Amino acid sequence: MRKSRHDIIRNILLQHEDGLTKTQICQFADIDQRSIKKSLDAMPDVYIDRWEQPKKRMLTPVYIAVHVPEDCPKP
Repeated sequence: MRKSRHDIIRNILLQHEDGLTKTQICQFADIDQRSIKKSLDAMPDVYIDRWEQPKKRMLTPVYIAVHVPEDCPKP
């Protein structure tokens, strides 16, 4: 069974309060972009904060993580 990358991604996003794109997360975590996408989709404490449109590219989601209280019920 493969080790979960959720903690790595969550810590990176919490360190960058303005949010990061998948490409930026890949650069910080040194993880394949497909794995990043799967992890982001499965993490209930990560969401798309806004969309950016770099020059001549499609809209790109910027992800952000929120602090979850310890007594918060699991989804």
